[in-house]
Amino acid sequence: MAKEVTERGALRAYALRLLDSVYNASVYSVIGYSALLAMLAVIGLAVFLKIIYVPEFHPW
Repeated sequence: MAKEVTERGALRAYALRLLDSVYNASVYSVIGYSALLAMLAVIGLAVFLKIIYVPEFHPW
């Protein structure tokens, strides 16, 4: 009986550590995605205001 309790405690600790790492990964990915969108918005605004020159491209 005592061994089962110890194994359950170890399994619970492992599960909590796994859950914490998945949560941290999701938080970091949301922060990174938000930063990427903000950077693209700034670049898009700079192109729209003609601060950055983008020449026309005709592939044919």
